[in-house]
Amino acid sequence: MLILPSASSIVFQAVIPGSGASGARLDMAYLEFVNGPAVPPPDIDPVDAGYYDRLAAVSDRDYLRCPVLSHTLQTRNDKTVLSLSIVSDGESGVHGKPFSATAGSRIYGLALAASRSNKQDDILFSRHYYLPEEQPEKPEIGHIMLSLDLVLP
Repeated sequence: MLILPSASSIVFQAVIPGSGASGARLDMAYLEFVNGPAVPPPDIDPVDAGYYDRLAAVSDRDYLRCPVLSHTLQTRNDKTVLSLSIVSDGESGVHGKPFSATAGSRIYGLALAASRSNKQDDILFSRHYYLPEEQPEKPEIGHIMLSLDLVLP
């Protein structure tokens, strides 16, 4: 099947909050963090949704479930680009581990999800992992702001 370049704007319009009729909205980000030194990206199956539940058993890792703050749809070099802004939110992860400068927290991964009525029903859309030298650390004051561009032909 060939997906036409014009299809990308249809797909993005279907998942951007407030712009379409789809039941799912691309409005959540999972910010995976580690408390301690930078880590290599995990070796997981990209569609393994149980990965986030298993983080409960890992002593130094957890994730924040944060809203996507903004969506910007634009065209660059004949491609449709959806730019997303996300800010870390909270002082502890979903499994209760601290997210702080004191704990040495740093973000090593980001996943986008379309939310439903509760987090158990979230639909994973994409994942991205940072190399160890790119992993942003939690500052003593404030939050971590991340941006991500999704490009479709």
